[in-house]
Parts: sequence; structure tokens; C-alpha cells
Amino acid sequence: MKEFIIPKNNYLAEDMKGYYNSDYIGYQKPENPDFINHLKNMTRQYDELDLAPDFVEVFEIAYRDISQIVKKERIDDCAIVVVPRSKKESSYVRSQLVFKKIISCVADKLELANATDAIKRVKDTRTTHSWRMENNTGEMPYVGITKDTCELKTSSFRNKDVILVDDIYTKGVFVAEDCAQSLLDFGAKRVILYVIAKTRDEK
Repeated sequence: MKEFIIPKNNYLAEDMKGYYNSDYIGYQKPENPDFINHLKNMTRQYDELDLAPDFVEVFEIAYRDISQIVKKERIDDCAIVVVPRSKKESSYVRSQLVFKKIISCVADKLELANATDAIKRVKDTRTTHSWRMENNTGEMPYVGITKDTCELKTSSFRNKDVILVDDIYTKGVFVAEDCAQSLLDFGAKRVILYVIAKTRDEK
């Protein structure tokens, strides 16, 4: 697991610490964590049974990493929140929400506050990683998009340190940053981002 810092920007009022497990190099490239693409399940090509090996792999990674983050950051009262998918949650079938289920299981196993439903998308946004998709409706990320397109269950994270979890972080997309700032604006004490993979920065 590696650390990185997301510097403050238009979306984020203060620098945010981040952690990630693997580099995201590109789908089907050697050593790339392709299980992330399987879990996105964009065209519903996989059912839940197909995704069982990916469930186990991500659970083991996230369980180990999040427990280390809690210890390293000396977090006493921690809520686990998941960055929502780009489309309204009601438009997905269960096999497309497996990543969120995995993180919910991790939170329960670690006996941390399970706030994986704290941010629920209720209005479509544009899918940034697949912008060529047909019917990819909705706005691209803008400041405040989380508050405009999601319902936030503030009681589940208010006055807590939050570990905000996503599958992939890509610099310059700003979805995670906007989610983090929304959590802070609604009472989170601190937000730390944890992602399974981070897209390699261009050099």
C-alpha cells in the first residue's frame, strides 16, 4: 500500500491524504488489477456468481489495507463511506453494486461504522471512465456535483473520521475530491481517501 497527497483545489478546501494498493496501468495490460473492470460490470455481462473470485480478492485487499490505515492514522471513531457510481443507484442491478457490498462487508468485519450508504446517487452524472458509452447522460464533474446529484445521510458520518473508498482514483477527474468536500461540509471531522488502484500519473 502506498500513500499520496491530493492537494487542495477548486473542489477541495484542504489537502487530503490518500492511500492506494495498486497502480492502474490499463485494462488487460500485464499486472493490471483487471478485477476492478469486472466489478464495474458496465454492460451487465457478469452475474454475482461470476464475480465471486473478484469479491474475495478485493475483500482481502481492502480488509488488510483499511485495518492498516486505521492503525497508522490512529483513528478511534471511523466511518467507512463509498464513492457512489455515476448513475442513479436505482438504475443498477445487484451485480453492478458488488464493490459497494464488498466494502460494506469489510466495514462490518472490522467493526467500523458502516456508512457505505451515506452518499446515494439519485441523479445521473456522466461516466468519466467510459465517455464513449451510448446514452452516457449527465454532467461531467463540477464543484458541488455530489450535493446536487446525491442524497447524503449525514448522521452516519457526522463528527467522525471518514475513510472514503473508491475502486480507482484518477488525477484530474475530481469525483472523489467533491465527495470528500461534501462530507466535510456536512460534519465529517477528517476524510482520508482509500482506493484499490490509482491511475499512473503521466510523466
